[in-house]
Amino acid sequence: MDADVVEKEIAKCRLKRDEQVRLLKIMERTARDKLLPKDRKPLGDGLWELRLNCGERIFRLFYSEVEGAGPLLLGLKFVNKKSTQGIKTDPGDIETARKRLSEWQNRQTGDGPADETLK
Repeated sequence: MDADVVEKEIAKCRLKRDEQVRLLKIMERTARDKLLPKDRKPLGDGLWELRLNCGERIFRLFYSEVEGAGPLLLGLKFVNKKSTQGIKTDPGDIETARKRLSEWQNRQTGDGPADETLK
């Protein structure tokens, strides 16, 4: 997966300034392994979901820890919150992140040079 794919997903979200700041902070905490208890949820097989609530919008970032390289960002999804109840993560988004992780891992075991880790 190329970095420009994730950058395009982030651009589609049309983040407000406060959302950009909060997104950057949670990504920095992830990179430094300083997450708060409610920041993330394990999805199994090395896949994690970062959860960021920005009032009327909720963001979900899917990533995996890459030994020696740090977090590998696999996707970003946002939803408009229409109720006071929590919003369940779409299983399709989780499956997309799993597929991207598998593709990335397959490239790393190939004969070519390793792709750059997405941060």
